[in-house]
Amino acid sequence: MTLTRSVLTCLALLIAVTAIGCNEPSSSVRPSSSLLEVEFTPRGPTPGPDETDEATQEPTFVAIPVGWDDSFCAIFADVAVGQELAVDIERAIKEENFRDARGLARDLRNITEDAAGLMEGLPEWEDAADATAKVTAMLDLYGRAATEYLAYFNEETRSLRRARNLRRQISRATPGANETFAELEMLGIACDDQPLVIEEFKP
Repeated sequence: MTLTRSVLTCLALLIAVTAIGCNEPSSSVRPSSSLLEVEFTPRGPTPGPDETDEATQEPTFVAIPVGWDDSFCAIFADVAVGQELAVDIERAIKEENFRDARGLARDLRNITEDAAGLMEGLPEWEDAADATAKVTAMLDLYGRAATEYLAYFNEETRSLRRARNLRRQISRATPGANETFAELEMLGIACDDQPLVIEEFKP
C-alpha cells in the first residue's frame, strides 16, 4: 500500500513538470541590432563653394590683315610730319619769315599727296575703320590748308584767312584723332620709333 502511494506520487510529479514545460513559450536568440550588416555606397567628399570649377575665359585674338600695320605706319609717318608742318607754317608767318613759310607749305602739299597715294594701297580692316577715317579727314585738311597758304604767298591775300580757318579745324580735330589712334594701339598696332600721336596745337 505504501509502495503504491510512492509510485503514484512520483507519477503525479512527473506529469506536473511536463505540463509546466509545455505551457512556457519558447524563446529564440536573435542577434543584436548593432551586429546586423548594412549595405551602403561610399561617396566622396562634397565639394565646397571654393572648389567649383571656374569658367575658363578664352583669349581674344585680333586678326590684322597681312601688311596692314606696315602700310598704316608709312601713312601715319606722313600724317605726323604734316601736322608739324601745319603748326610751323603759321609760326614762320608770325615771325615774318615768308620764305621759310612758303617752303613749309610746299612740303605740306607734297607730303599730303604722298600719304594720299599710300592710302590707296591700305588693305581694308573693319576694326580700324575709325582710325582710317580720321587719317583721311586730317589729310584732306592738310591738303586744303597747303593750297590756301601757297595761294597766299602768290599774292592772294584773302587765302590767308581761309588757310587759318582750316588750321583751326585741324586744331579742333587733333584731340579726337589722338584718342582714335590710342584705341588702335590697344589693338596691337605699333610703329617703330613713332608713337601713334600727332602734335597738338598750343594756345
